[in-house]
Amino acid sequence: MIDVQTYVKQSFKDQLEQISDGELRKKVIDVCVEALQLGNNGKGWTDMDFPFTLLIPNLKVSYKEHVRIVTDLAIQSAKILMNNGVPINLDVLIASAILHDVGKPIEYAKIPDGTVGKSDSGNRLRHPVTGAGLALKHEMPYEIVQNIYQHSWEGERGPGRTVEGEILHRCDFLHYGPLKISMSK
Repeated sequence: MIDVQTYVKQSFKDQLEQISDGELRKKVIDVCVEALQLGNNGKGWTDMDFPFTLLIPNLKVSYKEHVRIVTDLAIQSAKILMNNGVPINLDVLIASAILHDVGKPIEYAKIPDGTVGKSDSGNRLRHPVTGAGLALKHEMPYEIVQNIYQHSWEGERGPGRTVEGEILHRCDFLHYGPLKISMSK
């Protein structure tokens, strides 16, 4: 069995390699590792194969797959936008995308019937809050903390989203929305 840090590095290898700042890349890995260790009501997670949302019944898309898809969508979108004059910090975008749901391992836990449900903390705090808090603990740049916190409906309140945060928000819902519609048919 591989250690959690190696597992995170392997799981997000393609995405992590696109962060040019080595120190930022290390912090992203450290935040992911700690989230997995703290999650599941403190018992930790050995993998990231749990559902990325509890809002779509019988969902087969894992947290790990969702993070990779959203990050790849964000990178592709940014490249198109950058080619058309929109200034984007790719390191901030990629780090934010990998970490956007990093609070989910803390928000979720295995429940007695073997499925995944809300953890004790998940019944009190949503993943944007715990994810942003964990990013702050690891001294992530404030733009990334903001993007984690504002990637969902929390971003409709407070200061406006960053350019990278807006891309992240749209790409997250670009994955979630069509899945929800297709699963309800």
